Amino acid sequence: MKKRAIGALVALTAGLGTFTLATPAHAGSCGQVTDAKVSGGQASWAHACSGGYIRVSGWVKDTSADGKCAQVKAMYSNGTQYSAKACPSGTVKYFDFYGPGSSVPVYLFTV
Repeated sequence: MKKRAIGALVALTAGLGTFTLATPAHAGSCGQVTDAKVSGGQASWAHACSGGYIRVSGWVKDTSADGKCAQVKAMYSNGTQYSAKACPSGTVKYFDFYGPGSSVPVYLFTV
């Protein structure tokens, strides 16, 4: 039984090792501007609200020649939206997310 549990844990962590998440940039709210940085990536975005919806727009940049890409995601109540992957190193991608609410958690990560 222990061997199966350890094997499952190893398989799970091996799958998780392919990307790195940053801590959430808090649940961004109307008017907030966020600058975020993780190993291999950098991003900046602003939140704007209107009529019960929140827009998150900004850019993401790959900052390391490590074979990974930088990406941003916003987790709205009706689903998660992803930016295009920024890679190779030096590449910048712009994004514009839109969804319901007055706050939304946004993450910068590498994949």
